Amino acid sequence: MKTVIQTVLLTSLLLAFSANANIQLQPGVSGAWIAGASGQGIFVNIARVNDQPNFVVTWYGYLNGEQMWLVGSQPFDYGIETLTIPMQITSGAGWDTNFVESDVIRTDWGTVTIDFTDCNIGTMQYSSNDSNYGTGSVQLTRLTFTDGLSCHEDTGAQDSVAKQSLAFMREEEKLARDVYLKFNRDYGQNIFSSIASSEQQHMDSVLNLMNIYNVPDSSTGVEGTFNNSDLQALYDALIDMGSTSLSDAYLAAALVEETDIVDLMAFEDDETMPADILATYDKLLCGSRNHLRSFVPAYEQLTGTTYQVQISEIATVVAEILSSANEQCGR
Repeated sequence: MKTVIQTVLLTSLLLAFSANANIQLQPGVSGAWIAGASGQGIFVNIARVNDQPNFVVTWYGYLNGEQMWLVGSQPFDYGIETLTIPMQITSGAGWDTNFVESDVIRTDWGTVTIDFTDCNIGTMQYSSNDSNYGTGSVQLTRLTFTDGLSCHEDTGAQDSVAKQSLAFMREEEKLARDVYLKFNRDYGQNIFSSIASSEQQHMDSVLNLMNIYNVPDSSTGVEGTFNNSDLQALYDALIDMGSTSLSDAYLAAALVEETDIVDLMAFEDDETMPADILATYDKLLCGSRNHLRSFVPAYEQLTGTTYQVQISEIATVVAEILSSANEQCGR
């Protein structure tokens, strides 16, 4: 597991900013979309089933004057832009109390392939097994958002490193919060809930700057999900790492803080970074140092062994942090 996590880190999360022709599939695309003409459309829901993202789509329309509904779902992994979903038509059951599940007839209809140009425009190609429907393509236009979910468009290389760093740090601080929330549920240790609250404050601080610099909120708003595919992979690996024991959870938490320290130090070294963003990153870095000072003693007290730095490149930095007292980081 350490190898998996180190591989993710070595892909250089910090520099993983690239322009895309289409946006990646993400919880923020959930909502109602008009398909082609008014009167028909789709409902999209990015659900989590068996701990994996699932694209659920319902297409409502008409055929020869009769209303028809198609439903489909397909598991997927974050980081992709296009997905093909098998669709079915259901029939045969009764209404309300007359409904009997075994009466439902599920007829394979064909597939739809969906991709989104941005958060408000997309394309749906369809291919039916039934010649009455045939094949074709319709444009999707956003009708509604899901309350509490934000959709993030990768803005590409034309944006400054400062703006890209804000979008990245918003999700990286969310990763820390989400990992600690999960470990708190698993092990019931106050240290996780307390530091998760601190990470929420970090997320809020970054969001304040995003509003100032007109950067769309990169957070999915859903625990355990991330628009950045590298952060999604890192989150999954950290949860797996900490699932075996409390001591491993402390190690995973310490690795989260080491990762934050690496990335924040790199951003602070960028000479183009505005002063207000640098000031906020300095507070986040201070917080990460304090968090590391909390998780490491908890690990050492539980195991009776000395903590070993997990990202060797910052071994000297970590040693200096652990040999010094907690700091007052400000608000």
